[in-house]
Amino acid sequence: MNDPFSYSARWDSVGLDCAFCRHESATEWPNLKRDYGCKLHSISLEKELGKNGFKEGEWFCSSYENNGKANPKALVELESIREQLAPQVLYGAYGANNQLKEIPFVEL
Repeated sequence: MNDPFSYSARWDSVGLDCAFCRHESATEWPNLKRDYGCKLHSISLEKELGKNGFKEGEWFCSSYENNGKANPKALVELESIREQLAPQVLYGAYGANNQLKEIPFVEL
């Protein structure tokens, strides 16, 4: 899927990811227990974490719901593709060739 994001948030980021979703499990950073997850889908989001316990990249799914921390422009950009997002897929920014990264939930 084409990446619609302008990367106009702080430090040229998207400004939208699972940590800004109301469904993410509360965690402290770094997440050394590696128990970061999604309460809605009951899946681990450990794949988003680097070896140091901090998030690597920005990730979201079709069920993303802002918890008030997402970049407003990124939310508008997300809405422009929401109907095209497949369920049960984790999407990531910073993909190759202007495409979003995609990881099916069954691989998490």
